[in-house]
Amino acid sequence: MRRLNAFTGAVVFLALTACSHQMTATPEGAPLARQITESDQCGVGSEGLTYIASAQDLTRLKQWTMQNLSMKPMENLNFEREHLLIVGLGQKPTGGFGLTLASSQIVDSTLRLTVFLRRPPADAVVTQVLTTPCAVLAVTPGYWSRVEVNGNGLESLTLNRKDNR
Repeated sequence: MRRLNAFTGAVVFLALTACSHQMTATPEGAPLARQITESDQCGVGSEGLTYIASAQDLTRLKQWTMQNLSMKPMENLNFEREHLLIVGLGQKPTGGFGLTLASSQIVDSTLRLTVFLRRPPADAVVTQVLTTPCAVLAVTPGYWSRVEVNGNGLESLTLNRKDNR
């Protein structure tokens, strides 16, 4: 009976792992996501994700009020190979906040991004001005239909991509 239970357990384990597809890089070896810039003033008033799939969509960023992003790295992006994902922290009461990409992986059809949330220490001298910090990531457009961003102290952010590839 004990052998049957071990055999059944092994079969269940294999069945569960066979149903899950996981990647940490593209088949060509490129990263699934990379950070290309960040800013204290992105002009994104609420916490969330903005997905940009083409150079034409990039013109939306130029219309954001208080936007202070370096556009050059984004304009030079090859949109056939990578798309943009802006992770906005929303409005913060001081300077000193920011995001850094820590890791990326695709599990089944979800691109899972882990970020490091930077906050000013309690005793830090910071500017007393409203800020809208964000990180701009270049992400592979293939192999996923949903993105999920998590990090230390960051509410989980998700976005379902409309142009499922």
